Amino acid sequence: MLVYEFLSKGSLEDILHSDNKVPVNLDLRLRIAAESADGLAYMHSKTTTKILHGDVKPANILLDDNFVPKISDFGISRLIPRDKQHTLSIIGDRTYMDPVYLQTGLLTEKSDVYSFVVILELISREKARYSDNNSLVQKFLEAHKKERKATEYFDREIAVPRDLGLLDSLAEMAVECLSLDVDQRPTMTEVAERLLNLFRSRVEAGEVSLGS
Repeated sequence: MLVYEFLSKGSLEDILHSDNKVPVNLDLRLRIAAESADGLAYMHSKTTTKILHGDVKPANILLDDNFVPKISDFGISRLIPRDKQHTLSIIGDRTYMDPVYLQTGLLTEKSDVYSFVVILELISREKARYSDNNSLVQKFLEAHKKERKATEYFDREIAVPRDLGLLDSLAEMAVECLSLDVDQRPTMTEVAERLLNLFRSRVEAGEVSLGS
């Protein structure tokens, strides 16, 4: 018998994209992103054996009563051999999958970093879809390429004037994670530190509200 913690809020996918959308303020979204990244960073660099998830997506980020995230579904990480080519057995949701992994078949820590396109879903409340050429990703990448703000793509629920600077920072961070040059992507530890620092700065400024 396997006994698991009951995670009453379901998944981040449910919270963001179900028909009955739950109101989630910016502080909660930022904390979910920061703590999820911190969990992945722990897997990458603080365990005895490095663990690569391989299928990071909102459906695999589960939330407890207080919206504390838990990274779930490590089935793929157990199926993928370390540092070996395996292009004939690409596994996972292609929406969140690193294009470099798709091309080479080699899963690395930076593959999980690419999958943190989850940040874009958190700030836009729009679902990324592989079937439509991942238009969510393309919109933010195009805005970055043209050196313009992505304000029009932010979720109106959280896109208030005083928070646009923070949302711009999150969008820029996500674009860095999506770089096709793997070496230009930050590590998950760096992503986690930056997100945690953004959250702490809001706490110190007395701006945080964790009510949904």
